[in-house]
Amino acid sequence: MWRDYVRLSLRSIGYRKKRSWLTIIGIVIGVMAVVALISLGQALQSAVDRQFDQFGVNILSITPATTQGFGRGFAGTPFSLDLDTVRGVKGVEAVGTILFKDAYVNAKDIEGFLRVYGMSEAMPHIFSGFDIERGRNFLPGDTLAVILGHRVIDDLGVEVGDTFTIEDRQFQVIGVLQDSSNPQNNDGLFVPLTTLQAMFNEGEEVSFAMARTAAGYEVETVADALEKILKETRGRDDLRVRTAEQFREIVQNALIAVQGFLGGIAAISLLVGGIGVMNTMYTAVLERTREIGVMKAVGAKRRQITTLFLIESGFMGLVGGVIGVVLGLLVSNSLILVAKHFIEQLSLLEPSFSLGLIVSALAFSYLVGMMSGFFPARSAAKLRPVEALRHA
Repeated sequence: MWRDYVRLSLRSIGYRKKRSWLTIIGIVIGVMAVVALISLGQALQSAVDRQFDQFGVNILSITPATTQGFGRGFAGTPFSLDLDTVRGVKGVEAVGTILFKDAYVNAKDIEGFLRVYGMSEAMPHIFSGFDIERGRNFLPGDTLAVILGHRVIDDLGVEVGDTFTIEDRQFQVIGVLQDSSNPQNNDGLFVPLTTLQAMFNEGEEVSFAMARTAAGYEVETVADALEKILKETRGRDDLRVRTAEQFREIVQNALIAVQGFLGGIAAISLLVGGIGVMNTMYTAVLERTREIGVMKAVGAKRRQITTLFLIESGFMGLVGGVIGVVLGLLVSNSLILVAKHFIEQLSLLEPSFSLGLIVSALAFSYLVGMMSGFFPARSAAKLRPVEALRHA
């Protein structure tokens, strides 16, 4: 019986090839848009996870209360910080500070303002990604020494041992960082913190600080204790202590919201495709009125007529879903590859899709097809045999 349903449905779709394919295209566009946007969202979420994993789950960020972000790329107004107070908090294993400044740089191949990072001695050992490819790291007593990112050293046209000027001071290149997925590392110029503070008359102020918690301590507990002590010792609530996990949740929630919004817009295309299926099935009912009358005259029941039309509309939805899934994955993966090639900040993006997404898209497209065909199927099943047979 079911084999007959399938055979008759496929024969009907094949009989009206042009109209069927035009109808299927509507489903294709909707499914393609939904799959592409969701897979892009999944890729962004995975990239966010990898980015925060680079900092480590045991890292705390100390920033001004007005700063929104985590890590070196989110510096606010410089502030002073008593490092002894931070080190005295139970569970804090190490603390480092950093100062950001845009300084005038004059090298062989480039001249202009670049971002310079002044780092305390402990800073390179607190977060991951500051790995020396050639040369050496900072040593106590280094002043006019600079470590360059993997890419910026080529832009400047210098090499380890060469010198160039930063704010009219002669610096010697002592090391080059390994190629990193973090664009700030690749493009950064790193100097000792005290040197940068003296160059810009910043005293002991820093842009932000990072602390590493010791093994066996809860990161959230240490963060709460540190923020409380800073508030008490400073006499004002102007600093925030945040964990990597907190910012991961903020970013992921934002991505989910954006993904849901865009997915809703894409779903409108799928709804339009469903209306196209419904229109095609109503037309099919009108064209096949006499055929339906013959089937009912020889004993076909309403349920059988309804099932036949539902399977036919479901097949159109399923075919559109299969094509839409394939095109959606191709579009999302192509966009990711193009974005990675032209935008350095998106280097962590990797093509992503899940089996659950594919199965859900196919099931949903089939369901949309069947639901769109429900009312036409019911109309066909209600036709009276005598009136249907009179139809020319």
